[in-house]
Amino acid sequence: MLAEPVRSAATEADDILGLLNAVAITAGQFQGAMETLAALPDPARRDPAAQAIALQAYASDAGLGEDPLVSAALHARITALAKWTTAWDPDRQSDVQAVIDSAVRFPLSAGVNGIAFEPAGFQELILFIEALPW
Repeated sequence: MLAEPVRSAATEADDILGLLNAVAITAGQFQGAMETLAALPDPARRDPAAQAIALQAYASDAGLGEDPLVSAALHARITALAKWTTAWDPDRQSDVQAVIDSAVRFPLSAGVNGIAFEPAGFQELILFIEALPW
């Protein structure tokens, strides 16, 4: 019998990131998910479990399906954007639509504080999208 290879925590994290990054989300869907969380009452807005439930309902209502991976991907991207905004754009000087367009395209990565966007690359994509002529 062959032994199953030992999987490290880093390998499992890479697998999870790969799954989350594989979920296709449009800018409109992402915006809708953010609005869903913003509409939660104050205590629930800070509760990850309440956020997850709200995003599952949103994904179902928005026609994204019932797969929990979709709501997890939305949650991960919203969380990564919140972390990036707090650290790198606290005054919210970036173009909102460029930020949203970047948040649905830029790959999630493992950061010091969990899932995040790599800051320099994310900022570069925002600036690139802001400069597009449309």
